[in-house]
Amino acid sequence: MLRNILAFELQYWTRRPMVYVFLLINVLLVFFAVTSDDVTIGQSYGSVHKNAPYVVIGMYANMSVIILLMTTAFAQATALRDFSYNTHEIVFSTPIRKFSYLMGRFLGAAIVACIPLLGVSLAILLGGLAPWLEADQVGSVYWGAHLNGFLFFGLPNTFLIAAIIFSIAALTRSSIASFIGALGVVVAYGVALNLTSDLDNERLAMLADPFALNTFNLLTKYWTVAEKNTQALGLDGMLLLNRLVWLGVGAIIWIAAYFRFSFSARKRRQKRKGTEEEMALEAVPAALGALPQVELANSRFIALRQMASQAKVDFLGIVKSIPFLVILLFGLLNMSIGISTAKDAYGLTLYPVTYNVIGTIQGTMYLFTIGILIFFSGALVWKERDAKVDEIYDALPYPNWVPVVSKILAMIGILVTLQLLCIIAGVIGQTMMGYTNYELGVYFSEMLVIDLLRFTFIAVISVLIHTLVNNKYLAYFAVVAFLIANTFIWTPLDIQSLMLRYGGLPSFTYSDMNGFGPFVAGITWFNVYWLLFAILLAGLTVFFWVRGKDVAWGKRNYNAGLRYRAGSKGAFFSMIGLWAAVAGFAFYNTQVLNTYRTPKEARKLSAAYEERYKQYRDMPAPYVTDIDYAIDVFPEQRDLKVKGRLTLANKSSQPIDTIFLNLLPYIALEMDVERGEVLWEDEEQNVRFYSLSPPLAPGDSIQFRYTAALDTRGFENEVRFTQVVPNGSFFNTTDITPQFGYQADREISEKRYRKKYGLSEQEIVPPLERNCSEHCRRHYLDANSDWITMETVISTSGDQIAVAPGSLLREWEEGGRRYFHYRLDHPALNFYSFISADYEVAREEWNGVKLEVYYHKGHEYNVENMLRSMRRSLEYYTENFSPYKHQQARIIEFPRYASFAQAFPGTMPYSEGIGFIAQIEDEEDIDMVFYVVAHEMAHQWWAHQVIGAKMQGATLLSETMSQYSALMVMEKEYGREQMQKFLRYEMDRYLRDRGRETEREKPLMEVYPNQGYIHYRKGSAAMYYLKEMIGEENVNAALRTMIDSFAYSGPPYPTSHHLVDAFRAHTPDSLQYLITDLFETITLFDNRIGDPTYRKLENGQFEVSFKAHAGKLRADTLGAETPIPINDWIDIGIYAKPEEGKKRGKALYWKRHLIQEPDPKFAITVDGLPYEAGIDPNYCLIDRIPDDNVKKVKEGS
Repeated sequence: MLRNILAFELQYWTRRPMVYVFLLINVLLVFFAVTSDDVTIGQSYGSVHKNAPYVVIGMYANMSVIILLMTTAFAQATALRDFSYNTHEIVFSTPIRKFSYLMGRFLGAAIVACIPLLGVSLAILLGGLAPWLEADQVGSVYWGAHLNGFLFFGLPNTFLIAAIIFSIAALTRSSIASFIGALGVVVAYGVALNLTSDLDNERLAMLADPFALNTFNLLTKYWTVAEKNTQALGLDGMLLLNRLVWLGVGAIIWIAAYFRFSFSARKRRQKRKGTEEEMALEAVPAALGALPQVELANSRFIALRQMASQAKVDFLGIVKSIPFLVILLFGLLNMSIGISTAKDAYGLTLYPVTYNVIGTIQGTMYLFTIGILIFFSGALVWKERDAKVDEIYDALPYPNWVPVVSKILAMIGILVTLQLLCIIAGVIGQTMMGYTNYELGVYFSEMLVIDLLRFTFIAVISVLIHTLVNNKYLAYFAVVAFLIANTFIWTPLDIQSLMLRYGGLPSFTYSDMNGFGPFVAGITWFNVYWLLFAILLAGLTVFFWVRGKDVAWGKRNYNAGLRYRAGSKGAFFSMIGLWAAVAGFAFYNTQVLNTYRTPKEARKLSAAYEERYKQYRDMPAPYVTDIDYAIDVFPEQRDLKVKGRLTLANKSSQPIDTIFLNLLPYIALEMDVERGEVLWEDEEQNVRFYSLSPPLAPGDSIQFRYTAALDTRGFENEVRFTQVVPNGSFFNTTDITPQFGYQADREISEKRYRKKYGLSEQEIVPPLERNCSEHCRRHYLDANSDWITMETVISTSGDQIAVAPGSLLREWEEGGRRYFHYRLDHPALNFYSFISADYEVAREEWNGVKLEVYYHKGHEYNVENMLRSMRRSLEYYTENFSPYKHQQARIIEFPRYASFAQAFPGTMPYSEGIGFIAQIEDEEDIDMVFYVVAHEMAHQWWAHQVIGAKMQGATLLSETMSQYSALMVMEKEYGREQMQKFLRYEMDRYLRDRGRETEREKPLMEVYPNQGYIHYRKGSAAMYYLKEMIGEENVNAALRTMIDSFAYSGPPYPTSHHLVDAFRAHTPDSLQYLITDLFETITLFDNRIGDPTYRKLENGQFEVSFKAHAGKLRADTLGAETPIPINDWIDIGIYAKPEEGKKRGKALYWKRHLIQEPDPKFAITVDGLPYEAGIDPNYCLIDRIPDDNVKKVKEGS
């Protein structure tokens, strides 16, 4: 019997188009994900082959999440088929065994659900044949990876989902209950995903994920490009444990359902015992009398009452339903977990400011909101037909628009309820975390206006699709397909206009400093535009609404025409006219007043720029030596006026007769070049050439004057220039000053597009050279200048403070505006920022240097910490490096349109979104606020005194040395234990990002400027280890050598060879290998300890014995590793039991051993009871599996 039922299920489904539609969807999704950068599933893969084993298995893992809905459809439809067709009584009356019935149905659904999943392999195999892929983007086919992906991820996940959904459907006989079960699985996955934000929770996250997607990501997080291209994940360790646990969960659920299932015609219900009054009332016979006289009323008021009454009934029917409440509970639970466990970088907690809480709500709850919206909007359309009362309902005397409007209003009511509940939950969460600045206006604006309208647009289109399709399940599929297409299709089509993307709104960022700022006008008008369009769609829905049994399309089209002409024509045309007027206004603002380029147009422009002007890359250009700025900022209008006078000097050895200028986008310019006339102008490329007569002789100089005006008009498709805003304007020299010479940063960087436009391989920066050529005559921040003088007069509105580099010489008010006059204290790089906002200012002084923090009122949480970090930084850097060259050091808050801190001479802008709202909860937290300030202060030496030549390795001199300097300041303040935690995060990020490299990993001294994971993350670990090995004094002595030799020097600029040579000179002969390992090669370690044991000696001491493994590996640029002999000094430590609240106990033994064999043995005597022992216990060496460095010591026999 089991075989027959299974065979029937397989035949039934394989004859249905749904299987093949799902298969096609999966094939298309995965095909475009592996062959196009415009579609991403899970993550981007960098330089990894498109058909690599890692990609294959990763796609199976990621698609298992997407397959959830498809498996749900098969499992619940199979379980409910007999009940849907009312054949269950016949089936249940036959001599069929329960096991055969349930198992046959279940296996049939699970097997069929696997068919669409096989589309992953089919798509990747087809993708490898795509003609537009380069040969080096495709590798060999690893059939084992396809098999592993299906067996380890696809098959178990399908079984788990099918077991849960089938069991729920079989017991409840409800499709909505199945849908809730699917959401429960999503919640479990979300909880596991939240756990991954903390390194200490990774093992739990791997176990708690029902799909094992987090397990896959964490097990392969340190795989290199070479490993991803050749290795397939095996079924062992945490992956095996995860699969066993969740397969067991699925089996238990199925078995429980098996024992609970009954061959009864009705679901089990608990009988409700009525009261005596109810029983008596039921027994009284009805008295028949004369029928009442009824007079039919057809006024609009009556129709409105009908609509309100129906909307109320529909609304209450949903909010009181158990499915809605269960889905809501799942969503709120997921949201609450997200709010309470939200972490920032390095495991740090942020204050629960309202915009962050809203972001958490959107990321954790809105998936459930959309699910509720899609399901219940369709359920409302089909409500009367499902209950088989549609003929009665359709015969009632109401206008055709009443059911449509009432159902849309009911859904809006549901959405309002959901949003209010989310707001209440957010406020409660803030209160529980001790935060009471709720900003209800922000909740209202974003969640009850912007987001509510977005959801309303979805509700309207959903009701329309259900009306037009007139097939419940096909309509559900069409709605989901529409939403997916509307999200992803526009980028491949190179369509950017928000007037075409249904419900499209400009992207925006709320800022405490600036509110919704420059985004308000665009959000408002696009919402009006789409709201009117949604009303038109609702009108179409009214015309095509199914009323009666005329469901043939021809008849429905005829009825729609009748409804349109019967009193609706004028209103509909009026609405079209109003929408067209708003559309015209939006078009005028976004296409005429303000234009934009699509990504394709921008790439064409970049390609044309390179083709036309790269030939002038080495053309001599004058150097900027002095700048005078007069800047007027008009925050409220978002306008800007700049007058600049630049002194240009010829520092070359030959006359300059032509100047190549790049003008400013979005900004009108008037320019006057002394002795210059316009030779050539390219308006499309914003390029202008001036001829000089007579030519500018070597050593001579001229004046270049210009006026720049930013005139903000109307609203844009997307706000491009957020540098000038009502509060928190932040712009730099590149935003307001024309640039001289060929600009390499305007080139296309993506390889595939460079080949498409016939461009040669891009040289990111010139290769590292020991013997300097012409490349050493320019530094890597090159702006045709080296060290310049600058003076600025900047004005702003009367309630704001404007800040520019240098000392404030004078401040005054005139015409209701505030003016500030600044001058640099010392020549500096031509790299400056200008900021204006309504600031509070905290001030201190250190040895004559003014320390200032400019912050937004209400963001004072970390101001004292920032001042302290500036003090400690100045103390350390001036003592160990050289004097500070400015009379002030300023931290200046700017809106969170970007999340970084940046160092300019004496001024350091710092985003409100990171340090200003960071919450340092206990002493074990990594104080990233303190660290980032120390890093930016370090740039006042590393970059703003010593700047590297424009070639590979330049950022070693600036970013890596700033990392080291900040580490030293932080270690002096917080001790070594916090350094260990910080360096674990740094090494984790370095090792993760190696596998995402889009070019090739370089050794530290050859790092590219865009390889932040090397010069920041690896740089921190490398420099701290160097300090540990040769001593802080030797490292600092080498750095003083660099400052003494190159601070504020002109060309030739230093290279990483100069720095590495300085380190070599201060490193003992026995440790010279460190320089090779840390800077010249890519070297990793594989250290681990065996099972340490101890025995107590007669003298009361303890002998600790253990074996260790010390492996040393050398990697190439793709991560392929080769073992090399080890002859290294490595730390060995033994520790006592830690005190409560501490992770590491007192060191009973700590010594550096020379390890000359890969498997050394140790027998060490200590005075106290040992608790832990380890090799490289402080995690100083770059090790891909650091967790096995330290183990607990057990008592031996």
